[in-house]
Amino acid sequence: MSEEQAVTQDELASLLSSLAAAKGGEKGRGGRRAGGRQVHEARVHDFARSEALPRTTVQALEGVYSSFARGAQAALSAYLRTPFQAAMLSLDQLTYDQFVRSVPDPTVIAVFSVAPLPGRAILELNPAIGFWIVDRMLGGEGDIAKTPRPLTDMEKALIERPVSRLLDELRTAWEDFHHIEPELVEMVDSAGAAEIAKATDAVAVASFEVTIGSLAGMASICFPAISLKLGGVGAALSEDSTAQASLRDAASLRQSLAAALSPVAVSCAVRLGTVRVSAAELTDLEKGDVLCLDGPIDGALEMSVEAVPKFQCRPLRSEEKLAVEIVADT
Repeated sequence: MSEEQAVTQDELASLLSSLAAAKGGEKGRGGRRAGGRQVHEARVHDFARSEALPRTTVQALEGVYSSFARGAQAALSAYLRTPFQAAMLSLDQLTYDQFVRSVPDPTVIAVFSVAPLPGRAILELNPAIGFWIVDRMLGGEGDIAKTPRPLTDMEKALIERPVSRLLDELRTAWEDFHHIEPELVEMVDSAGAAEIAKATDAVAVASFEVTIGSLAGMASICFPAISLKLGGVGAALSEDSTAQASLRDAASLRQSLAAALSPVAVSCAVRLGTVRVSAAELTDLEKGDVLCLDGPIDGALEMSVEAVPKFQCRPLRSEEKLAVEIVADT
């Protein structure tokens, strides 16, 4: 090696320092080494706040509860003889403790079973809504208690009937996705007393805005996520959602094709019959000669669309033109 190409000691030291720095950067990105093996750095994960249900399942549940809100409007408007409006606001995944702290105490809680799914669920009504319904059922105009308080045993017995109607609408809303049989178990005054799940268990909570006249309040339905998973609802809802999306796409494609093809002109021909003649007979044909076709006089004729047999028809006259009437498909 010539003196011009030789690497000096300072250049060699600088090169080694650069390699060491690059290697150290790779360790920082991938973790650290201990005992000659790679050890990845730990990351903090809050299992209490982890998403319990996949997004496709959440979207399908949103459809279920939107349908439930529409059914509840019709059912309770007729039952209470006053306009009852319900609209779904959101579907959230919380811990049960977060749900308990999000609702008033006391409130109106209906605990119900959801056979064949395991466990129980909650239908919660804001106390103002609950007292309005009770007063209406007693013949009042819908007065509410000035100070929040638990329902008495008699008031609980009165409100069980409209709650049962809401559970019937919930069954109907679920019918297209998964068969459940909601059945009222008990009425309690707080979500904590219901104990349908442990404090850290994940739950799916659907929130609704309820309006009765000038009164507005909230309602919610709380399902333990484990009940949906063990009952196979998550997979069923996801598959059904995917299948419905495919059907919607196919229907949209058919409509688009129909719209594109509708103005296209096609030729139609009706064959009266056939006859075989020799070349000599063909040359001897003159005006006034009659050829006997093989088709019967009262039989159906064949109509072809773009030379493809499509319909059976019969001849007739429309004003001053010959016409045919379609009587059947080929």
